Amino acid sequence: MDASSSADSVDREIELKLELDAAEVERLLEQLAPRGASAVPQTTVYYDTPAAVLRKHGFTLRVRQTRDRFVQTVKPTTDSAGLLSRAEYETEISSIDPDLAALSDSPLSHLVKDGQLDDLKAVTRSEVKRTSWVLEVGGSRIQADLDQGSIASHGHSQEFAELELELLSGDPACLLRAAKDVAERVPVRLGVLTKADRGALVGSGALRKIAKAAPVHVRDDMSIAEAFETILHACLKQYRRNEPLVLAKRKKDALHQARVAMRRLRSAFTLFKPAISDVEYQFLREELRWFSGQLGEARNLDVYLERELSDKDREALIVRRDQAYDHVLAAMDSQRFRLLLIELVGWAAFGTWRKTRNAAKPVEDYAAHRLNRLWSSIEHVGRHVADLDEETRHELRIQVKKMRYAIEFLRDLYPAATRAEKSFGGAVEDLQESLGKLNDLATARTLGVPQGDENWLIGSPDERPLIREAERAFNDLEGVGPFWREAHKADSGEA
Repeated sequence: MDASSSADSVDREIELKLELDAAEVERLLEQLAPRGASAVPQTTVYYDTPAAVLRKHGFTLRVRQTRDRFVQTVKPTTDSAGLLSRAEYETEISSIDPDLAALSDSPLSHLVKDGQLDDLKAVTRSEVKRTSWVLEVGGSRIQADLDQGSIASHGHSQEFAELELELLSGDPACLLRAAKDVAERVPVRLGVLTKADRGALVGSGALRKIAKAAPVHVRDDMSIAEAFETILHACLKQYRRNEPLVLAKRKKDALHQARVAMRRLRSAFTLFKPAISDVEYQFLREELRWFSGQLGEARNLDVYLERELSDKDREALIVRRDQAYDHVLAAMDSQRFRLLLIELVGWAAFGTWRKTRNAAKPVEDYAAHRLNRLWSSIEHVGRHVADLDEETRHELRIQVKKMRYAIEFLRDLYPAATRAEKSFGGAVEDLQESLGKLNDLATARTLGVPQGDENWLIGSPDERPLIREAERAFNDLEGVGPFWREAHKADSGEA
C-alpha cells in the first residue's frame, strides 16, 4: 500500500494475486468494479546494480509514479506463490530516480552506507493502467487493483493483466473469499509472479522456456506449517510456470514438468499428512488426484511416440495423443481446477490445521521421523527387485519417488551431509528411472500401445537389463544409507 504522506512508512502487505487474459479485463470490470472507477496510468521502475547486489541480499527496490507522485518501496523477495505476506518500506520522493538518502531507515541502509548501491540502474520498467476499488468482504476491507499493460527488461517485453487483492483491514482469510468470488465470475488464474519476478523472467527469456523444479528452501528454524507452505508454493509456482506453454503450444516437456509439479505436491501432502490432515485435507488431496489423472494419458502417449513405430501405428497414436491433449487443456481451463489452486494457497495459510500444536513444532525432528518411515518402506522390498511382481514393483517405484521428492524438499536441513545427500539423491533418481522404465513396459500393454515385437513383453530380454540397473541403483542407495540420521544427531547434540 502506498504511503499517504511524505513521511516514511513501514507496513506488512498481505495480498493475493490473480492473472487473467487481456480479453477478460472488460468482463472483470463490468462484473466487479463500481461505476465510475477509472484507470490511472502508472509507471514502475525496478532498480539494481550491475552485480545484482539487491537481488543477492534478497530485496527489491522500486519507484512507482502515479500522476505527479513518486513512491520508493523496498521489499524482501519471496518464494511464495499467489498469497504474499511481507514487510514493505515506503517513502515519498521527488522523481522516478531512486533516492538513496531516503533508504536510511530501511533494511538497505548498510548497503547505502558501504557504497554498494552507488551504481544503481533501471532493470525493469512496467507501464500499466491501474483501476482500483475497495471490496467489503465478511467485515474486512480489501483493496482491488487491476493492472493492464506491459513490462520490459533487457530489450524484451510482455503484455499482462493481473488483479491484486490486498487486505486493508480485517481477517486475512477474507482474501481467499474475495478471490474465489472473482474466480467464479471471471476465468482468472492464481498468480505466482511478482512484477519483479516477471521482469527478471521476461528479461532473461525464461518465460518462454520449460521450468523445472527450483530449489526449495526449508530452513531448520521453520515450523512444520511454514515448511509445508513453502513446499506447496514451490510446487504451484513450477506448475503455473509451465501451464501457459501447454495451453498455448501443447509443449510436451511443459506438460511433463506440470505433471511433475503436481506429483511433487501430492508427495508433500503425504509427507506432511500427520501434521496437516484436517477437515479440508482429504477433499484437496482427492482434487489433486483428479487433476493429475487428467494429465497421465497425454504424457504416456508422448513417451511412447518416441519409440520406433510403423507409420500406421504412429498416425493412430498421434490422433489419440491429440485427443488426450484436448482433455488436458479442458481440465486446465476448468473453473474446478482454477478454484482448486486458490483453495490450496488459502488452506495452506489459513486452514484449521495451522491452529494445531503439531503445526507449530520445529520441522527438523519431524523431517527426520518421516524420512525414516519412507526409508523403511523401501529398504527391505528393494533388496528383492528381481522377485517382485508388477504390482509390488509399482508400489516400490511410488515410494522411491516419494523419497526423492522428500530429499529435494528437505535437503537444506542437512547442510553438513551435502556429499552423502548428493550420493543418496543420485541413487534414488537412478532407481526411480529404472523402475519407471519397467513400469512403462507394463503400462504400454494396458493402454493398447502397439508393442512391435517381443521386446515389449514383461520377462523379455528388454526387461532383464532394467532389473539389473535397478538392483545396482538400490545397492548404491543402501551403501550410502539414511544420511539424515547422523546429520540429525549432530544437529541435536546426540552425537
